[in-house]
Amino acid sequence: MFGEGPTAAPEAGLPVFPKLAELVARARKEGRLTNVVQFVDEELLRLAFGSLRKQAAPGVDGQSYEDYAANVDENLKDLHARLTTGRYKAPVIRRVYIPKANGKLRALGITTIEDRVVQKAVAWVLSAVFEQDFLESSHGFRPKRSAHTALHRLREGMMQHWAKYVVEVDVVGYFDQVNHNWLRKFLRHRVNDGGLLRLIDKWLKAGVMENGVVTTAEDGTPQGGPASPVLANVYLHYVLDLWFERRFKKSCRKWTELTRYADDFVAVFQDREDAERFRQEVEERLAAFGLQIAPEKTAVLLFDGNLLHRNQRLAIKPAPFTFLGFVHFLTKTSAGKINIARSPSPKSRERFVLAVAAWLKVNMHRRVWEQQAHLTRALNGYYEYFGLRLCGPPLSTVRWRVYRQWRWTLRRRSQKARRTCDWATLDAKPWFQLPMPRLPNVWV
Repeated sequence: MFGEGPTAAPEAGLPVFPKLAELVARARKEGRLTNVVQFVDEELLRLAFGSLRKQAAPGVDGQSYEDYAANVDENLKDLHARLTTGRYKAPVIRRVYIPKANGKLRALGITTIEDRVVQKAVAWVLSAVFEQDFLESSHGFRPKRSAHTALHRLREGMMQHWAKYVVEVDVVGYFDQVNHNWLRKFLRHRVNDGGLLRLIDKWLKAGVMENGVVTTAEDGTPQGGPASPVLANVYLHYVLDLWFERRFKKSCRKWTELTRYADDFVAVFQDREDAERFRQEVEERLAAFGLQIAPEKTAVLLFDGNLLHRNQRLAIKPAPFTFLGFVHFLTKTSAGKINIARSPSPKSRERFVLAVAAWLKVNMHRRVWEQQAHLTRALNGYYEYFGLRLCGPPLSTVRWRVYRQWRWTLRRRSQKARRTCDWATLDAKPWFQLPMPRLPNVWV
């Protein structure tokens, strides 16, 4: 139902629409807003439709982007009429599964093209309101923020304040555990608009179709539609961010900081007692709002750079931790300075290589130029996210594994190729070249 991904422009932040400037100004001055649904007009719906991914999978009605676009003016006019009169009905969500790095499957909900238009417009409106309240610790799906800004804030804070302890927290099935009643209460803190709240309620109550069977759930917001990121931020803003900033942080003995991207977050501390107390109290806090953590993936880690100053062999080593696909670990430079380095996690590398192998298997007999173009786009996208300073060696390893997998695929195209192909000559062919990683010279 909600959330198309962190790279989609509308989810990455609030678009600058002059028509929403009035709503932003009201949100800054007024505590609780009314008559917000008026901003979801035909013009905003048209902008929302134009921002959809044209290649997105259809929902339960089977209607594609091109089908809807063929008569878009009448479709949007009819859609707006149904929204203003309350006749709009949230469609059933089509459930699909995608593989995770650990071999398990992640459930996604695919809604219809029309519903995506409405969700995206509502997501923009909600962002215009709640963006005035969100804290600096929150980085997911917000304007001018990204996973890289979260990583930068985390590293800079730890280096500046010499944090010694890290608390990793893993929330189990966050989108399946969101409590509807609490979410409604949090939304009403700022948006007291019956029309908009009833529309969101229709999405929360929409059933999920799997293998032709429709089921409903009392809690949870299935992932798959544009409204999910902002609703996730609203929920954790009240459950976690405000609690940490206004209550827990004030009771700490020394410096501490929380960094969150969607439902993925870590907290860093100077004092061990503060870290251990957070580990206990955050579990209780999340449980009070229907969220559970995975005890085996939640721990207080010693991340003390002073250990590296000792010349003898370390009995206790600083423990690395993983956040947003990167393994963070302490290193010692040749000048004796302690540094926090990052590297793509083994899971993220393996997931990417396996995805490439799966694509090559399905597209084995495509033209080699087409294969090169696809692999180049995939690698450049991987470099763009994981190409931070000092990440060159693992990225080069990923490139080599992709290169080797492509070569193995070409060998399997025919038995003749295995016997007669001059692979030394092939390696020099321009169509058999893959991009090298390019890294920044400054820390990000």
